[in-house]
Amino acid sequence: MVTNGVHCTPELARDMKACGLSNVAVSIDGPPEVHERIRGRGTFAKTCAAVAMIQEAGLPVTIMTTINTLNLPHLEATYDLCVSLGVDRWRLQLGKPMGNLEDHEDWVIEPREILYVLPRLHRLAERGPVPVGIGDSLGFHSVYDTPLRATSWKGTPQHWGGCQAGLQGIGLESDGGVKGCLSMQDGCRGPETFREGSVRERSLFEIWTDPALFAYNRRFTPADLTGGCASCAHGRTCRGGAHCVSIAVNGTTTENPYCYYLLAERARRSPLGRVRNHVAAAAALLFAGAGVSCVPPVVEPTYGVDPCTDVECCSGDLDPELEAQCCEDACCNCDYGHDPCYDLSCSDPDLTVEQWDECCNMDYGTAPPCHLIDCQDPQGPYYEDCCASDYGNEPNCETADCTDPMLPDDSWQACCAGLDYGVEPSCDNVDCENPYLPAHTSDLCCSSPEYGVDPCENVCCECDYGEIPPELAYCCETPPEKK
Repeated sequence: MVTNGVHCTPELARDMKACGLSNVAVSIDGPPEVHERIRGRGTFAKTCAAVAMIQEAGLPVTIMTTINTLNLPHLEATYDLCVSLGVDRWRLQLGKPMGNLEDHEDWVIEPREILYVLPRLHRLAERGPVPVGIGDSLGFHSVYDTPLRATSWKGTPQHWGGCQAGLQGIGLESDGGVKGCLSMQDGCRGPETFREGSVRERSLFEIWTDPALFAYNRRFTPADLTGGCASCAHGRTCRGGAHCVSIAVNGTTTENPYCYYLLAERARRSPLGRVRNHVAAAAALLFAGAGVSCVPPVVEPTYGVDPCTDVECCSGDLDPELEAQCCEDACCNCDYGHDPCYDLSCSDPDLTVEQWDECCNMDYGTAPPCHLIDCQDPQGPYYEDCCASDYGNEPNCETADCTDPMLPDDSWQACCAGLDYGVEPSCDNVDCENPYLPAHTSDLCCSSPEYGVDPCENVCCECDYGEIPPELAYCCETPPEKK
């Protein structure tokens, strides 16, 4: 349950516990002055009181914070508040131009600021004691994605496997409307774009098992992607990141401008980004030589925006202060040399491993270039990182496509099974007569109805309580082996 807590009472908190809730998330968007500017005067004290009431009732409490330009400078103070409240977890999500933020679009952070947000959250997570987690709208294949998304609030392992709307997630609106995710709001056809039906007109079971619905995820192919996502090595599994973000920004599900991986790749390719990378590497060697075990801090402005991002060092009319801060290494009149990485795209499928090593293998957390590796050559570079084999190598989950029905069982078990963030293989084109079909795909697609939903699984034919719905009566009339 997610709540602002303003109207919480001790009795209501006890009712939450009694009705079987396992976790309550309470929204706090920063220190008192920031929180009340966003949510109204007098709300901060009531929300903090609600946290105490829910804890007293015996429920774990997560603090939810929506990142925007008002609280971006106060993330550390907000974390300290979580510690003082004694909560179980701090979870953050990106403020998107939807809902109330449609009236305050100046509160929405710029995409490039994601490069500074995630390192800060990671440092807070390492500081402890309150665990830090990120919502679906943040991360995507960054070095910070795994530690910040490593476990769910239940403690089960998870990783980013693409938007789960219509695959493992479903949302019910107050008027009966059904969506894959309630955060997927207006698209190209307005409020109805991602509404798949209504429980006032069809049963939830009928809507969920209709193969024509939730097509944006169930019938996705990498060819659907656009922009930077179209050429990304993670496109097949990431599927354009969190759809709620791309819809709010672009009105589509095919391109996500707030992707850390995409932004980091662009930063690597900029001359300033490479200079900073070399400086960071030199600093790391210096610390290692001195016997100091630490990671050099990421240099970031107080506000979180890199003041050098849009600076044109050779424009001729630059402010002296910015020039001194950003352009010390710029050469505006050099007529020698050529930067081999300047026009190179790290997601180019025709890239050589040597080019990737020279231009892309930075300290931004880039995964090994498994899309470039020949797994038939055990002596080749990155073989152990990318090529699962019978020689004891672990499957590479960075490249494992959990929607591929032919994914080997060992890769499925290592990378996809049991993850509450994982995805299931698509059953649309599965040939159940294929003798080489992996066991997990056969179990999911050939022994159960579409999308692996077995309507008879939880039907109790001998129970003397409750009434079996008419549409499931056949479960008790048909022999189990013929279901």
